[in-house]
Amino acid sequence: MFKTINSPAACEVRSVIRFLSARNLSAAEIHRQICEVYGDTVMSESKVHKWVREFKDGHDNVHDEDRSGRPSLITDNLVASVEARIRENRRFTITGNITPKLQSKN
Repeated sequence: MFKTINSPAACEVRSVIRFLSARNLSAAEIHRQICEVYGDTVMSESKVHKWVREFKDGHDNVHDEDRSGRPSLITDNLVASVEARIRENRRFTITGNITPKLQSKN
């Protein structure tokens, strides 16, 4: 019996898939082997098939690629505004400053 590795990084699992794929193992066999070591919930067999295809097509990056997502709501102006409010009133609380704004919207 193998020792189970809990919470592996995604790039670690993809590296194993890339390695085993280079050894010409089938996606089903790769999935079986990574489940033995990382547990049954590490990655679905369909995802393993996807990554095997990616690596066979020449993709070699195992790290997450940058992608656009929801933009941050925190801006430099917001940070400066909060800092100024804190300096004005050392008893500053988030709820004390948000609640009046929320009530005015209703």
